Amino acid sequence: MLRMHKNVLYSFVLAVLMSAFACQSSTTESTTVDETTPSETTTKQPINPIKQAIDSLSQVIANDPKNIDALIARGNAYIDNKNPAYARADADAAFFLDSTREDVLLLRGDVNYITNKTRMSRDMWERCGQLYPNNTECRMRIAELYLAIQDFESALKRLNEVLDIDERNPTALFMKGVVVRDRNGDTAMAMKYFQRAIDVRGGNYVEALDMMGVMLTRKGDPMAIQYFKNAIENAPNRDDLYHKLGLAYANEEEYNAALEAYEKALQLNPRNDEVHFNIGFINISLRNYDLAIENFNRSLDIREMNVKALYGRGFAYEMRGDVMNAARDYQSCLGMFPDYEPAQIGLERVQRMTQDDGIELPN
Repeated sequence: MLRMHKNVLYSFVLAVLMSAFACQSSTTESTTVDETTPSETTTKQPINPIKQAIDSLSQVIANDPKNIDALIARGNAYIDNKNPAYARADADAAFFLDSTREDVLLLRGDVNYITNKTRMSRDMWERCGQLYPNNTECRMRIAELYLAIQDFESALKRLNEVLDIDERNPTALFMKGVVVRDRNGDTAMAMKYFQRAIDVRGGNYVEALDMMGVMLTRKGDPMAIQYFKNAIENAPNRDDLYHKLGLAYANEEEYNAALEAYEKALQLNPRNDEVHFNIGFINISLRNYDLAIENFNRSLDIREMNVKALYGRGFAYEMRGDVMNAARDYQSCLGMFPDYEPAQIGLERVQRMTQDDGIELPN
C-alpha cells in the first residue's frame, strides 16, 4: 500500500490539540472532586490520539467549514483511522475549495488509491506533478502505483524523475532496486541500489536491510546475518526478521544461533507455522527425530494443509525407523499434491524397505 501523507500540517494539528487541552485544563482546574467520588475509581479508557485529533479538527471545521488545512489534516487522520468514506468527504471538500493545492491532490489521490479507484488516484498525482515540477511525493506515489501493477517501465520513469530532483531520496533508490531486480533480473545492480538507500538513511532503513538480508541468504553469503541483525535493531518486534535471521544462521549450520532466533520469533508470534517447520528441519539435521516430529505437529496444528511439514514429519518417522507412519504421511502428501516429488521418492524408499522385510504398507 502507498505510504499515507503523514507529514501534512502536523504543526496545525498540534496547535489545535494544545488549544483543546488548554480549554479542558482551565475547566477542570476550577472543579473540585471529592476523594470518595466514583470518578476516582472508574477505570480510565485508553486515549486514542487519532480520534482525539479528529474530534479537535471537527470543532475547527464546524466553526470554519472552508478551512482547507483542517480538512486535509482530518482527511489524513481518517485514513490513519481506517475510515476511507469520511476521508473521501474531506478530500472532496478540500478539492472543491482549491483543486490546485499539492497537499489536496496528494490526499485525494491517497483516498482513491485505498478505495481501489487507481485511475482517479493516478490522475490526481499526475496533476500534482504537472503543477509542481519539483514535488517528489507526487511522483513517488505514481511510481508505487505502477510498481504495484508491475508496469516497470512507467515506474522506472517516475523514479528517475524523483532522483533527478533528489539523488539521495532513499525510498526512490530502494524502489529502483526493486525495479532493476524484477524487470532485468540484475540482482547485483539491485543490491547496489539497496545499499545506497541504506547508506543515505544512516544504516536504519529496515526494508532495505531486510531485502539485502534475503538476497544474501539466497546467495549463501554469511553477511546476511549482519543485515538482519541491523534490521532487528531498528524493528525489534518484527517476528519475520528473527525468522529470516534464523534461516541465515541455519544456512551457515550455526544451529544453536538459528534456534535462538526462531524461539524469539515464536515469542513474538507463536502461530508462525513456518518457524515451527524450520525448527523441525534443524532437529532432523541434529538427528533429534522425536523433537522434529513434535515441531512438525505444531506446524500442522496451525496449518493443516502444510505439505512441507507433513513431508518433514514423514521423513522424521522414516529416520526413526517408523516406516508405517512415514508411509501414511507420504501418502497424505500425495493426496494433497499428487506430483509432489519429495513424497513420491520417500514413498518409494519405504516401499522398498517394507518389501525387503515383508511388511505390508497401509493403503
